[in-house]
Amino acid sequence: MEDLKIVIYRPGIIANGTAFEAMALIYKYLQREYGWQFTIIKDERDLFQDSELNIITVPYKSRETVSITPILKNPISFKRNVINTLKGYDLILGCDPTIYSQGVHAAYAAKKWSTPLVYDASLTIMGAGRSLFWKLQKRFANWSLNKSSLIWVTAPKTAERFRDLGCVDERIISQFVILGHPVDTEIFKPQKGVKTKRKTIICVARLVLEKGIQYIIEAMVPIIREDKEVELKIVGSGSAKSFLQRLIDEEGLNNNVEFIDPVPHSELPKLYQEAGIFIGHPVSVSDWEEFFGVVHVEAMACGLPVITTKCGGITHLAREDVFSLVEERDVVSTTKEIKKLLYNDEFYYQRSMSGVEYVNRNYSLKVIAEKYRKYLLKLLK
Repeated sequence: MEDLKIVIYRPGIIANGTAFEAMALIYKYLQREYGWQFTIIKDERDLFQDSELNIITVPYKSRETVSITPILKNPISFKRNVINTLKGYDLILGCDPTIYSQGVHAAYAAKKWSTPLVYDASLTIMGAGRSLFWKLQKRFANWSLNKSSLIWVTAPKTAERFRDLGCVDERIISQFVILGHPVDTEIFKPQKGVKTKRKTIICVARLVLEKGIQYIIEAMVPIIREDKEVELKIVGSGSAKSFLQRLIDEEGLNNNVEFIDPVPHSELPKLYQEAGIFIGHPVSVSDWEEFFGVVHVEAMACGLPVITTKCGGITHLAREDVFSLVEERDVVSTTKEIKKLLYNDEFYYQRSMSGVEYVNRNYSLKVIAEKYRKYLLKLLK
């Protein structure tokens, strides 16, 4: 047993049902397999829960900052409630200091206790270097990044974003390691004995405009008109639901399109296993694009061929010919890809089998967690 004590400082940016849960799989794997101890620091506003991880709550007021800066309003409370809480660990894991003040604060603690510091980053959007926020944050972020020893990035474009911000110091660039989100392939897997409904197409996403579900609905119109057995299930909630429902009403798709409320992560495998095709259609907007898209590989691990767009980090996620990729907002191509998977048996089964193999080889929990462990052990030697 390696008996390492690691603290994850993420108050205000941690929640169930987000990509952080995928990263938490790594922490729990390393606890089970190697005896590592992970502690998560949150504040009283965070609802995150996980019975397998030690969680400490610090007061929000102790880390409150002056608007759009990392400057603390109450340094004494911060020292008492945060700095002292982060004492005694072998490693501090922080969040991207180019976005979050919490990342800068993690660097304060790392400096105080001479503790190695590691960051994770996933944002891929360019152009933020011109913002007022970045002008105020840049000095703090660069200082913090130079205190760290390793920066996990979900895709090469995430690293390129640091270049776009002007963080081009050779020491910073040398820290980047690409690490995708893991999939627990013991849970997300093809289910023997469950009859797949080939003509059931499933989408799991927040119901917001940037997830592009409006384009999926439009792509389904000619298909459903020709084949009433085809159905679309949309799992999620969000501000665009009424708009999407109006599109469905206007196109007369009510009998073939169903909204399903969000389900616990543990229930997603069953939904995937009972469907035939997974579809996503994220689109880039001024302040967002898809950073990784873990639902794509979770569905693929269950044997579903995947249709999605070339948005953000997805082009790295889909670096082998196992995805059906379309341009953002391209309804005609989306319709064509759906039809190929619906009515070309050879193509469908080839995509299904090669997708499962691709995820097992590149994104299974064991593969990602062992890579994570290898780099941290090297760092701590």
